[in-house]
Amino acid sequence: MRKPVAVGLVSFMVSAVALTGLTQPRRGPRRPPVAAQPAEPPVSARIAQELDPLRWGITHDQVLEYFRQRIRASYVPRLRNVGAVEQYRFTQQRDAEIHTVERTYVQFDGTNPHRLWDTSYIGEEFTHNNNESMLVYEDARGNREFFFFINDHLWKRVQARNTAGAHIDMDDFATQLEALFGIGRRVSENNHLRTVEWRDDTTRLHVRDATNFYNVFCLIYEDAATLAQLPTLRRNVPTRAARSASQSNIAQPETGNTTGDNNADIVDRITGKIRRVQTSDAGAAASAGIPTPTSGATTAPAGSPASRRDAGRAPAAPDDDPLGGLGF
Repeated sequence: MRKPVAVGLVSFMVSAVALTGLTQPRRGPRRPPVAAQPAEPPVSARIAQELDPLRWGITHDQVLEYFRQRIRASYVPRLRNVGAVEQYRFTQQRDAEIHTVERTYVQFDGTNPHRLWDTSYIGEEFTHNNNESMLVYEDARGNREFFFFINDHLWKRVQARNTAGAHIDMDDFATQLEALFGIGRRVSENNHLRTVEWRDDTTRLHVRDATNFYNVFCLIYEDAATLAQLPTLRRNVPTRAARSASQSNIAQPETGNTTGDNNADIVDRITGKIRRVQTSDAGAAASAGIPTPTSGATTAPAGSPASRRDAGRAPAAPDDDPLGGLGF
């Protein structure tokens, strides 16, 4: 009999209001299929709350400044009542953490290092050579949030929640989200739930299941006004065939497989047990110089700023996880 699994909601978002009280309920009967779906996704008041305090249209410098202030504030309690040596150590860690976020800024200019992101689970969220760019923030649990810009205006946020390899059913995950955002529009394909959608006056929100290879569920928030203008904003959009050819030419990084056998994980791939495509996720992270979560853990070269940044960090508290603290 299948064991119930704690469901971790996609998060590490920057909402000032921590959502509490969301716990994993005992699994009941599955929601019956809906005969007809509304033409538009239902309106959810929760979307605006989750996006606060950042707003559509701000620049990447403004997003960076938000995280600078947030990181500095997190170190204030640790700098109190300690000696000069400890203050220096915490200050170094704080500045390294800020620098780690700053270094994640990527301009999608078509160069090979930045094309490493094309093979990650966010590879469909941007295009090259259309003045698009991105920032990434990663929390202590290995969850990531991606901020996308067009003409240096924020228009998309992708919140990727690391499941650490736990098997989580998309339908169960969607039910948990509906407890927060309200009943959404469920879109199925071949009797399989593909996504759930919500909206408000300015934002479209949908969910994507990327657990099969990447260990994450993604909540994708998009500025509705920018969505309507994408055909004119994205003048250089390659065909699917051209994009596939470009991705096949991307040099993949080392992944620890010293045997030289590209089929070493073929059994896992056939049976569906593989939980992460190591090359694509590692390559995407490497292209921006950010830590690479592998098998649910965050790794970085010894002695690097990324490896030092958590050395003096207090353990993450439940309130650090705005969507209820259901971490893995």
